Amino acid sequence: MTSLAFFNVNNLFLRYRFGRRYPGDMFGSSLLTDPEWGFLPVNNTGLFQPFNPEQTSLAAGVIQKEGLPDILCLCEVESLLALRLFNTAFLGAYYPYTILIDSYDFRQIDVGILSTREILSVRSHIDDVDENGRRVFSRDCLEVTVAANSSGTRKLHLFINHFKSKFTKSDNPAETERANRRRHGQAVAVQNILRQRFSPSRYQTSRFVVLGDLNDQPLSPWLQPLVEGSDLFNAVDLLPEDERWTYWYRGRNQASQIDYLLLSPSLADDVIQRGFQPQIERGGIGFNGYYPSGKRNPLTTRIFRHEDDPDPKRVSFNFPRFPLVEQTGQHASDHCLIRIELPV
Repeated sequence: MTSLAFFNVNNLFLRYRFGRRYPGDMFGSSLLTDPEWGFLPVNNTGLFQPFNPEQTSLAAGVIQKEGLPDILCLCEVESLLALRLFNTAFLGAYYPYTILIDSYDFRQIDVGILSTREILSVRSHIDDVDENGRRVFSRDCLEVTVAANSSGTRKLHLFINHFKSKFTKSDNPAETERANRRRHGQAVAVQNILRQRFSPSRYQTSRFVVLGDLNDQPLSPWLQPLVEGSDLFNAVDLLPEDERWTYWYRGRNQASQIDYLLLSPSLADDVIQRGFQPQIERGGIGFNGYYPSGKRNPLTTRIFRHEDDPDPKRVSFNFPRFPLVEQTGQHASDHCLIRIELPV
């Protein structure tokens, strides 16, 4: 058995202590005289810290709530240094294997993986281009193969993603359309990657998971090539309808599923036969404060299955939070962690 989780940790950035010398310089040749310039540290843990330690600690609490998973995939991580610091300072250095590849995203919100299982191979798609020569993924579709047993004869293939957001800098319909089409292109690209990696027969028998923040709901037409058209199984569908959400949009009080564990056909068959269900940890989700009665605001939220859902399901928003969230309303992330046990 292998436990797998995905979590959008919501801007895991580092804050650096700038210096007047290039880190490691022993001769003073790099000494600066202009106070407006400085040097970033290289790999010295004493020279940087998380940008928001309180939120980072809450995110670690979400991950640890049910015990640390064997494999933890994350997005919105600034760098490999940030991922390593998160592992050592907040997760007790639990994970011996760490991978993150810097993307072209201007915010440097990258995808990465922490694993107790040996990483056998890695392949990045940050330089993949479409027919017009434009990069398909602003972050990545990070392919990682991990050993599911000590000898590495059994493998689990992961495709870790963070698709284009549907939100734009303005309400310009043309910008929204471009964002939607970019996300659609990414869905098609991941589908094509899967077909290239696995022959038709291996597609049905291999153990793989497409996972990540796909930034859209399951019934969105922009995700259909991947969510509905790739013979993959959305693990969240194993839950009751009122639990099928992973993200809360505070501004509109809307909940939806935009984070996914899409299981390969053979993996899905085994998961369903064994009665396994994903766990969604919501203790780190914030809220808008308290009513005079002492009840949380809001009392309920609505689950949107697609952007223009005419009949969103109303569900309770009155679930337990972590103590710090209860006290301050600060969230660990506006996303929930999804976790599942896999028979691999």
